[in-house]
Amino acid sequence: MDIREDLRYRGVFTKVPGDPSQWRRWEAMGRTWIRDCRRRNGGRSPQELTCNGGEGAFPRFFQLLAPGGSLTFRGSMEGFHFTFMGKRGSLSPLQAFEKAGFRRGESILVHYGVKQRGNVDSAGMEAIVSALDRGGIVVVATATEEQRRFVEKRWKGDIAGALSVEGLKQTSGFDWPAAMPVLPDPGSRFRECQEALTLFHERTVKRFRKAALVPLGLEEHPENGFDLVYERAGQDTLGISVNLVRPGTGRVMYGEEMAGRRYSFYAPHVWMNRRRIVMPSALIIGEIPAAPEREHGRRTGGFLPEEAEQLVRKLEPVGMV
Repeated sequence: MDIREDLRYRGVFTKVPGDPSQWRRWEAMGRTWIRDCRRRNGGRSPQELTCNGGEGAFPRFFQLLAPGGSLTFRGSMEGFHFTFMGKRGSLSPLQAFEKAGFRRGESILVHYGVKQRGNVDSAGMEAIVSALDRGGIVVVATATEEQRRFVEKRWKGDIAGALSVEGLKQTSGFDWPAAMPVLPDPGSRFRECQEALTLFHERTVKRFRKAALVPLGLEEHPENGFDLVYERAGQDTLGISVNLVRPGTGRVMYGEEMAGRRYSFYAPHVWMNRRRIVMPSALIIGEIPAAPEREHGRRTGGFLPEEAEQLVRKLEPVGMV
């Protein structure tokens, strides 16, 4: 029997709610399941986990993961709107770059000015300097136009370019949501899910990607993107950032303390494109199941990744990455 069917865990396997006032309660609801899992694992949380469940199972698997561990997921028919609560830990930008394997000549987008009213963002400045010192090709995304002008003046000739969310908001039809929009269940409400995903892609992701890639001289194309994005713990734009990095090798990375905050993303953009989310105390890996695993699923009547992939392709608008 699936452990999630145990009556003791009724109501445990859900997405992290969007309301911040419910986050602590959501974390507390998973403690019995986590305690039982640890007991079966010799009193320890696992360092490596693989999740074939959907949007309800994923956040609990991440909560169960030991500090420094990695969680691999391979898609599911049980919803694509993935959420999780951040874990304790922090790294300097330089340490975060080392963990993400940042190499000379790689391109990186640095988020700057998050939750800042003025022009000085100490963590953002440190990230820019560290990225330049490592030989990176740096593009900076600021919150305000004033911050963009400050960054361009301070690092003139060093960075590839800068853009601001405020500037993009001045263009018609651009949205910058506080988090990845909630997606209806694609199995039972396909059309509504498709409409929500298309709106997010057209009004947010596509426009931001296009503006961010201009300094690199790259056109808006699914195969183009940054090698890395330096994300900020104080915002939930992960659902956008996973669209900005290259398929196969792209990494979204964090350095700041993430505990007590919710993050969200569209799962197929990570799993089908084999992207990674690198955090101070955890690693999320998107992976396409190998041929033997696919064949095993067919023989046993278990999870069939092809079905999930086919649904994703029907669901996503043309040009989505």
